[in-house]
Amino acid sequence: NWKEFTAALSRYQGPTQNFVYADVDGHIGYYGAGRIPIRKSGDGSVPYDGSTDDGEWTGFIPFEKLPHQFDPPSGMIVTANQRVVGEDYPYFLTHEWLSPYRARRILDLLSEKPKLSTDDFRKIIGDTYAQAGTIFVRETIRTMKGQTMDEKMRESLALFAAWDGRLDADSRAAPLVAQMRMAFRQRLLKAALGEELFKNFVWPNSDTFIDRIVQQQPREWLPAEFSSYPDLLRASYADARQALTKNLGPDESKWTWGAMSSARFTHPLSSAPLVGLQFTIKPFPQGGTPFLLGATVNVGAPVSMRLIADLSDWDRTQHGIALGQSGNPTSPHWSDQLEDWRAVTPRAFPFTEAAVTAATKQTLVLEPKGSG
Repeated sequence: NWKEFTAALSRYQGPTQNFVYADVDGHIGYYGAGRIPIRKSGDGSVPYDGSTDDGEWTGFIPFEKLPHQFDPPSGMIVTANQRVVGEDYPYFLTHEWLSPYRARRILDLLSEKPKLSTDDFRKIIGDTYAQAGTIFVRETIRTMKGQTMDEKMRESLALFAAWDGRLDADSRAAPLVAQMRMAFRQRLLKAALGEELFKNFVWPNSDTFIDRIVQQQPREWLPAEFSSYPDLLRASYADARQALTKNLGPDESKWTWGAMSSARFTHPLSSAPLVGLQFTIKPFPQGGTPFLLGATVNVGAPVSMRLIADLSDWDRTQHGIALGQSGNPTSPHWSDQLEDWRAVTPRAFPFTEAAVTAATKQTLVLEPKGSG
């Protein structure tokens, strides 16, 4: 139960994690558990003067003060590495929250109907809608309305207008949108930071900054070489076409999301002489993204595991991993889950002893040498 769950977490000392909870009585909960230091001053994001003790840890955030929820009125808990506390939270956690798009999309999909089925949850974890991409498309079309542009850009804006916002493998609009938005970001930040600082600039939530700029178009952020945001968007579009031509070739019919964003499973032994081919999984087109256009619920290749737990009948739980249970490429279970992973169709995951026994195909017993 929740009391036992939190009692166990109160002793947890590993890396901070988002822990979610549900039980057969209908209760749900969340805890952001782990040991998070409290500093004498500052937040530790930059080095301290080592000749003083200003950066010393004075303790840890008390367990009961860590972010948590139990049975929220909404009946939903969404955690996708987004910010989990408001600005009034008294302790420092991090500056590096991921962008909120995945959490927002999950919440929207959960809210579409009062009761959700297993298939509904499967559709949610397979969703490839890119919220940041649709914002950029909407504002680009608005900004360029009535503006002078070449025929190629006019055709592309028509493609953008018809786009459903999904990063499916066969989407032709998605790669152009992604490259254009990347070029827009690059031109903005290079102008503000300079070439050298830009090379080292990292901020996981910078996508929300790009949203604000493209929507509000503040004059002070417009690079000096442009007289207007339509000019900046024209240049960003030209940059996008140049990048796609370089990376995918001049044939625009081959400019698809799957060609731009392939799933890759690189094994450390894949480049080894003689045996490397056994450990090689050929790249293939895949929908979704972990970072471009703000990320989607289905982040593509980085999805290592999917789980849909059925608390009304544990044996109807569904589970799937990217390749298979075996790390041995000669085993039939080396990659026998890959097609289900691609299709977002996790398999039945027996839970009770009787169900596990009925589903078992093979048992492997490992014994210490000489134990017999």
